[in-house]
Amino acid sequence: MTDFSKFIREVPDFPQPGILFKDITPLLQNPHAFRDAVDAMAAHYEPKNVDVVVGIDARGFIFGSALAYRLGIGFVPVRKSGKLPYRTHEASYELEYGVDTLAIHQDALFFGKSCPYLRRCDCNGGDNRCFD
Repeated sequence: MTDFSKFIREVPDFPQPGILFKDITPLLQNPHAFRDAVDAMAAHYEPKNVDVVVGIDARGFIFGSALAYRLGIGFVPVRKSGKLPYRTHEASYELEYGVDTLAIHQDALFFGKSCPYLRRCDCNGGDNRCFD
């Protein structure tokens, strides 16, 4: 299996002092590493019979849509508040440097559906806790 950590660039003090940003651009630029990352996620979720992939703005869109395509299932975007055009459910969460709110269309998921969700790769877990 590919060691994906060598494709993640650490950028200190971004977006503000004290934050260590994990930049996935080098992974996305390398076609072999990107393919291996999507294939590794697919290998993990294929036996779980998931119905849809939920990807959180914006890096979750990149990996989530690729994973959904690879698994042959649908994709549901979760965006920042005010970015989705239809009725939404929203949840707020705390970051190291503030508070943010994420939204999902009210009709995007139904009870009984099984779905992995892909959070942004640079986060400290705030948005991840938001949708746990």
